[in-house]
Amino acid sequence: MKLKVSSIDVFLRNVDDPASKINLLLEKDRWLDSVQYYIQKRKAELNKLRYLKGIEIIKILYEKSLSLDHHYTAIAAMHNMEQISNPNNYKEFSLAKELLSQNPRRKSGFNLGSILGSNIYTSIIHSMLALFGNHNLSKTNKEGIIGDIECILDFTLQMNNDLKIVYFESMYLRTNSQKTILDIENLFASYTEPIEYMTTLRECRNKDDWLTINKQVTTYLQRHEFLSKSKISWDEADEMQIELEFSIDRLLQLIYSYNQFINQSAKFYEKFAFMLDSYQNEDLCLESIPVEFVELKESINITIQKFNNTYKPVELNGSKMKQLLYGVGY
Repeated sequence: MKLKVSSIDVFLRNVDDPASKINLLLEKDRWLDSVQYYIQKRKAELNKLRYLKGIEIIKILYEKSLSLDHHYTAIAAMHNMEQISNPNNYKEFSLAKELLSQNPRRKSGFNLGSILGSNIYTSIIHSMLALFGNHNLSKTNKEGIIGDIECILDFTLQMNNDLKIVYFESMYLRTNSQKTILDIENLFASYTEPIEYMTTLRECRNKDDWLTINKQVTTYLQRHEFLSKSKISWDEADEMQIELEFSIDRLLQLIYSYNQFINQSAKFYEKFAFMLDSYQNEDLCLESIPVEFVELKESINITIQKFNNTYKPVELNGSKMKQLLYGVGY
C-alpha cells in the first residue's frame, strides 16, 4: 500500500491537468485511509494478543499468591511455635517444677504467680534457685533432674527469640501476601472493565469463566474495527485502543510489585533458615527437640526453593513477558 501511495506521488509530479491531479489526490486519500485502517487493525490485533496474555498472567499471579498465602497462613497458625519455645510447655520441666514446689520440707522460698510462672526466664531462674537451694535432694537426684531438662532449657533459651521472630515476621509477610491478592483482584476488576466483564476474579476462578472473557474481548475489538472502518467515530476507536493499552501498562506495574514481594519474602526465609540452623546442640539434644521444630526447618527450606521456582516462575519474566509487551509468540 505504501508503494501505491508513492507511485501516485510520482504521477502527481508529472501531471499538469487539474482534473487528473484531483482524481489522483482523491485516490491517494483513499489509499492513505486504507493504510491507516490496516495499521490500526494490526495494532488492534497485537493489543488483543497482549490483552489476553495479560489475563493469563493475572491468572498465574493469582494462583501463586493464593498458594503463598496458604503457606503463610499455615506458618502463622503454628501456635505450637510459641509453645515449643517455652520450657513451661514441656512435660519434663513441668514435672521438675512440681517436684520442687511440693517438697514438704522446704522452709523458705516462694511460688510465682501465673504470669511470671509462665514466663520463660523467671520460671527457669526460680526453678534453678529452688533446685540448687534444696538440701533435701541428693546430688544424684539433682543431676537426674538437670539431665532431664538440660536440653529443653538449652533449646528454649537459645531459640526462644528466633522462633518468635519467625512467627511474627511470617505474620507480617502474610499481611503483605493478602495485600498482594487484593491488588491482583482490584487490577483484574479495572483490567476487565473496558470489555464490560463485571465478574470478580475470585468468582471467575471459581466458575472457570475465562472463556467468557475471550468472547467479550472479541466483541470489544469487533466494535473497535467497525468504528475504525466506518469512520463513524475515530475518537471512540482511539479511546478503546487506549483503554486496552492502559490496562496492560498497569499489569506491568503489578508484575514488578509482585516480583519485589517474592524477592523480599525469599530474603526473609533465607534469614529464617540461617537462624534456625544456628542451634549448635541440635545433634546432642535431638531426642528432646520437638518434631515441630524439625518440620518447620524443612518447610522453610522447601519454601526457599519455591520462591525461586514456583512462586516466581521464569515465564513471567521471559516468554510471557515478551508476549505481553509485544504481542508476539502467542
